[in-house]
Amino acid sequence: MKYKFTKNAYGIQGMYGVEILDNRIEALREIAWWGWTPSEIRMIIDKSKALTENSKFEYQVEGSDFIISIYPDEVYFFDTHHKSVEADFVWSFSEFIDFMEKFENFVSENS
Repeated sequence: MKYKFTKNAYGIQGMYGVEILDNRIEALREIAWWGWTPSEIRMIIDKSKALTENSKFEYQVEGSDFIISIYPDEVYFFDTHHKSVEADFVWSFSEFIDFMEKFENFVSENS
């Protein structure tokens, strides 16, 4: 695993996010947000799974410059603080869905 879920992101009690264990996905740290709920995460999962071949779903974490661009085969992660047009890292669609489902369970169990 390249990350560990936390409910104390950036040392702030009650902020859900991840601790990064692999610097290649450092930008994922920016997913931290006070507002994560199982239903918000489920909405992202459901909209992602409903994508068709030539469609895209883009999600920006509220209060953050972290953007997730989801396509039916790959998912691109951008921390726009980096001012780069290239993604900070890319996951397969299945890797992203697995992450989001685990994140949903973590938030649900710790709410």
